[in-house]
Amino acid sequence: MALLNDSNKVPILTILLAAAVGYMAYSGDGIELLGLDGLQARKAHVVALQDTLSAVQAQTDSAKRELAKGTAEDLRKELDSHRASLALLRQMVPERNEVPNLLDAISTRAKIRGVNLAQVVPLPEQAGPVPFNTFTYNMSVLGHYDEIGEFLADIASLPRIIVPQGVTMIPAAAASAKVLGDTSGAMLEAKFQIRTFVKSAEPEGATSGT
Repeated sequence: MALLNDSNKVPILTILLAAAVGYMAYSGDGIELLGLDGLQARKAHVVALQDTLSAVQAQTDSAKRELAKGTAEDLRKELDSHRASLALLRQMVPERNEVPNLLDAISTRAKIRGVNLAQVVPLPEQAGPVPFNTFTYNMSVLGHYDEIGEFLADIASLPRIIVPQGVTMIPAAAASAKVLGDTSGAMLEAKFQIRTFVKSAEPEGATSGT
């Protein structure tokens, strides 16, 4: 009799277990109990992270493209700046001697400032500093103090590397002042040197490796 009762209990337990599983599946309690809800939440979190990483990667790629574009632009600007500097340097230190043009420019400035060139004496050409040669001239001008100062400033501002040096000023000789029609007694004579530079020429017949 006990065996029969035990046999009857098995189907009943099976039915009750199936009902419980069905209820949990319907209500969701079983899924939460088994941790599936947490797994789904973590999956959603992973998807969100992947989306965020994709967005960051896209922004990074865009920044790289902009950086590359900006770098090329910076290089172009730097190259243009170097070209402009080279052109200016070639103007300031030409590859050939342009002394006649230089003297004409100085003479023009003297006329503008109201001073008179009294002496222009070239000195021997000197080698250096490499890769240039140095040209030096003894000069003297007659004029008043302010005019001479403006004239020397003009020389220094010419589009060439010209260095006035060793400036001395003394009262102009009375005869010189009289020739120039100046009776103020304030005329001065300024004596100085100017130095300019010209790119050295290659020796004729020079070849590399000899």
